[in-house]
Amino acid sequence: MKILRTLLSFGLAAAMLLTACAPLVEPPEEPAPTKPVETPQEPAAEISEYSGKDAYITNPQVDAQAVLAAATANNTFALALYRQLAGKEGDLFYSPYSIYTALMMAYAGAAGETAAQMEQALAIELPGSDVHAALNALNLTLLNNSQFDGKPVFSFNVANQLWGQKDFAFNEQFLNTLSANYNADLKTVDFNDSENARALINLWVAAQTNDKIKDLIPAGVLDALTRLVLTNAVYFKAAWMNQFDPSKTALGSFTLADGSQVDVPMMHAQRSMQAFVDEQFEAVELPYVGGMYSMVLVMPAQGSLAEFEASLDADRLNEILGSLSTASVTLNMPKFKLESSFGLSETMKTLGMTDAFTPGIADFSGMEDTRSLYISDLLHKAYVDVNEEGTEAAAATAVVVGMTSMPAESYTISFDHPFLFLIRDIQTNAILFMGRLADPR
Repeated sequence: MKILRTLLSFGLAAAMLLTACAPLVEPPEEPAPTKPVETPQEPAAEISEYSGKDAYITNPQVDAQAVLAAATANNTFALALYRQLAGKEGDLFYSPYSIYTALMMAYAGAAGETAAQMEQALAIELPGSDVHAALNALNLTLLNNSQFDGKPVFSFNVANQLWGQKDFAFNEQFLNTLSANYNADLKTVDFNDSENARALINLWVAAQTNDKIKDLIPAGVLDALTRLVLTNAVYFKAAWMNQFDPSKTALGSFTLADGSQVDVPMMHAQRSMQAFVDEQFEAVELPYVGGMYSMVLVMPAQGSLAEFEASLDADRLNEILGSLSTASVTLNMPKFKLESSFGLSETMKTLGMTDAFTPGIADFSGMEDTRSLYISDLLHKAYVDVNEEGTEAAAATAVVVGMTSMPAESYTISFDHPFLFLIRDIQTNAILFMGRLADPR
């Protein structure tokens, strides 16, 4: 159970909630999800789709230790990112798993020092292609944990999609890695019409998140130099194993960081649950239907939140989870709904991933051979609604990959009169064949 908690832990009121990999499904007792947003007919007709030659691997040959390593890396990244984001005052909610998955797809095309920096920032320890297979295996493990007897017990949707500039040649191995391990294919669009491309991507994200994440990519982010957008979208909806009685929800006092108090709707329950209390913090675990996923809430002693956040890493979180035990608990907790939006480029630079965002230095030669690509933006949005029935949450991440610059010149050339031609070896410049075409009849 402790290993599962490590895999599935949610830091500080569900900051790590959004994990899984499965098509959107609704339990029979829940209402059907909002109808997906339909892509406009005319733009949709302009899209072509390409899948890597390697089909999605539904049974990766990965051992349990590799799966645990993938989960540990995700959690290490999640808490390192939390410490960076926690510096801003106010509410905070994000999906480290969504961000991690999107960056791992970009990592599949990285090389050299760019790849080395990404490995450090993403806490990657497994070698080469093993890390992608391990993350795929983690996805499938999480999917299995959302089902009982082969049937879903709550709603999950995790989807990956590539959006590439039409007529731009991406390396086949890069596309194969993403299709095999992330079930991600490539839709080609024309970023010269950046607003149309932006609308298509945003509509896809909205559809995958049950319309909870809208306008992930704001106006002005995409332009004629954009060559690729890697997107990840996550949707989660689950009922508590033991729901709160709405009739017991009442206004209660909540103390803000500055010491002032406000009245908010507080849910109430009194029952046996996993919990721990000492002089440093109080923690409780609330399982969802099926018993394989939970929300963990951790509240440090009043006045010590910043200090507690600064010390929170994967080891500390594991220690907190390990301290939970069955207890009789009288619980009061607020209903809440949060929406967050982030630009994470500067944050990732702070975590050591600088080259990937630097034109002329970034090495994404695994995506294409010219080394002209770099990450021009990293965008994330998240939503969560916690109430008496359970939790609904969604998030999406976009890694925007641009070209360093357009060619300085633009030509139109027609070989419409006699010309010379040759075939040469580029490395040595040795001419292997040479000729002249005077009359093509």
